[in-house]
Amino acid sequence: MVRVGLHVAAEKWLSGYIDSFRDEKGALHPLMEVKRTHGLRVRDNASMIASGLGWSGELLECGLTAALLHDTGRFPQFSRWGTYYDGASQDHGDLGEKTLRELFPAVDAASAGRWEDILLAVRLHNKKELPKEISPSALPLVRIVRDSDKLDVFRLVRTHVEENRINDLLPRIAPAGGYSEALVREVASERRGSYNNVHSLSDFLLVQLSWVFDLNFAPSFHMLRKEGVLSWMERILPPEETVNGFIRSVLRHAELMESA
Repeated sequence: MVRVGLHVAAEKWLSGYIDSFRDEKGALHPLMEVKRTHGLRVRDNASMIASGLGWSGELLECGLTAALLHDTGRFPQFSRWGTYYDGASQDHGDLGEKTLRELFPAVDAASAGRWEDILLAVRLHNKKELPKEISPSALPLVRIVRDSDKLDVFRLVRTHVEENRINDLLPRIAPAGGYSEALVREVASERRGSYNNVHSLSDFLLVQLSWVFDLNFAPSFHMLRKEGVLSWMERILPPEETVNGFIRSVLRHAELMESA
């Protein structure tokens, strides 16, 4: 059994670890502050999803811990490379697992198995595709972290777009512009998109829409609808015949999965 209070211990450790990146005046770089608060909101998203699923005890404790720690790798990534772009630095899921293995206080033997599940959830939270074989004990953690993370990124992107600050969050994309032909072909055939084909905000939102097919739990779809994310995207995305069918398929999938 995982020790009681692992989530509380993780929150205390993570706070101290993030503090190590503050400057001499105690300030945290604004982009690091975005990731600090993002981690807390992802934990809160996981709490709401878990409540809807009836999780309790060890499973709940591990889910909240994994969600809180999921972006641990973002802090050494930005400190070392000055970017959150994995392609120009290092995969931040892998870096987060490595950092936790090296720096997080030793976990007692009785909790070791579940700690490995938490580390796996951290490593896999950002992967485009999951490996075919994941242990039954780790799979719920992997899924709830991926859902919780995506839900907050949906919110972050919408907020930055509405405040005309999208390049603060996504400096490598053009705020205006149409769809990349390669991305349109990709989402049409695979129902998912690659960041390599993202050049504009429209492209990025199209990739985000494809995330809907990767969500796992009915409470996640309920939260997505309650936030009005998909209807907002439908309104602001440029109408184009090659994309309209994909958007409709996303909306149908979300509706079906919320009621499943």
